Amino acid sequence: MTAAAAHPPSPEVEKTPEAIRAALLPEERDAFDVDCRHALGQAAAESSLEPVRSVIEQWWRIATVTRHDPAAHRRMLGRIDQTRTTGQTPGRLRTWDELQAERGGR
Repeated sequence: MTAAAAHPPSPEVEKTPEAIRAALLPEERDAFDVDCRHALGQAAAESSLEPVRSVIEQWWRIATVTRHDPAAHRRMLGRIDQTRTTGQTPGRLRTWDELQAERGGR
């Protein structure tokens, strides 16, 4: 099995609020909704769509990463939650070269 067959390409997330929200993890959807409502309020107050564009761009990146590997994104959220709860950051992550060396690959 090739790497491409093992990880088929994820479909592109459209840059629409509906598509972005659908691609997010359930636990992130409320934060997305709050950010969108806030951006809409700012847009009305400033007579500019820039706050909305900015929120859509930010969350589109998150949705794209999530769609590519939801489990990895969920682990990252867990690390963030752990850091917030304990005040301590997780141990240093190892580089690819370090992982390969540990497994005798280099």
